[in-house]
Amino acid sequence: MHTDTHDTRGTINYLPQPQQTSTDPQMARLAARAAVAPILQRWRHRCSPGLIDANGKIRNVFTDINRSSEDSVSQVIRELNEIPAALVELQAALEAQQELQALTRFSADVTIHNARILEDASLDTSGFQLEQHTSGVTNWQDGEQVAHHYYAEITALVKAVTGATYTFTNNHLVRQSEPEQGGNGPLAKLMSQSRGPVLTAHNDFAESYGEGLIKTVEHGGVPHTQTFGLTEPLIQAGLSADELRRSRLMVINTWRSVGPEPLRRFPLAVADRRSVSHDCLRANLIGKRPSGQPRGGIDVYSAHYDPAHKWYYYPEMTPDEVLLWKGYDSAEVPMQVPLHTSFADPNTPADASQRCSIEVRVLCVFR
Repeated sequence: MHTDTHDTRGTINYLPQPQQTSTDPQMARLAARAAVAPILQRWRHRCSPGLIDANGKIRNVFTDINRSSEDSVSQVIRELNEIPAALVELQAALEAQQELQALTRFSADVTIHNARILEDASLDTSGFQLEQHTSGVTNWQDGEQVAHHYYAEITALVKAVTGATYTFTNNHLVRQSEPEQGGNGPLAKLMSQSRGPVLTAHNDFAESYGEGLIKTVEHGGVPHTQTFGLTEPLIQAGLSADELRRSRLMVINTWRSVGPEPLRRFPLAVADRRSVSHDCLRANLIGKRPSGQPRGGIDVYSAHYDPAHKWYYYPEMTPDEVLLWKGYDSAEVPMQVPLHTSFADPNTPADASQRCSIEVRVLCVFR
């Protein structure tokens, strides 16, 4: 259980402090240089058909509709890595993005406590808890195997833990850290939010999620929010928009390390939601659809630094452990948010294995 492992220190990246906010033209120039979509738009015809849309967006970033071992982002990275001129443009965008991040983040060095000795950790108290769970999946890179076996396993676990009437999922995301040297090129780093460890404090949902999901079902799947593939299972289960409005909806984020060794590189930190004031949260819309179409994107919470935040992690997680936290609860307005982020543990051995993790969001319906 590793209960003897000490607390550690880590850098948590937050939104900039109000006094950091700037309208300097330099910021606008950097943002324009860091934009990836125009580059992908220019090179989309050199990639396999259907991978990148006409607006320069990679299709199905968060929904692996083909259940293949290579997701759409990885395929675009691989194909563009073979085009030197595209790599030059992407490298310039990466350098601009790194400059922009330095100007638009507030980084705090904080204590990250050993959650293994936190006595009252639960979904209803701290907002997170650890469960022992052995999966039958033998290859976490096999999307078909994960969908066929793990979705049933993880929804059953969440149903048992929460007591939900129904549990649904139809999506997963495998994240992998990259070697400091080489890696998979500049686009891999530019797309780190979707495929690598996310190094900013955030919550995947805000209060608007439930109604957006219900409206998506109500309009036959026309997206009013990012549903992470949940629309079809809800409709197939015969749950109408009216029934969903009468129910309590909850989303449980599930996260586990699936590497060959206990996790030492880029562990996940979660803030005790009792220490997170709603005043520090800022909702922002990502993935917005073009004007005149349904909203389509999703509101997520970022946060400003607050010294009251109390951060925890589970040292050396194994593949037989799964971390659950409450990402959304329609019964909570305003929501109590367990912020989460990956962090670079300064105690990580130089020869530690690269991180490989899988996350699945499970929708719970309480009737």
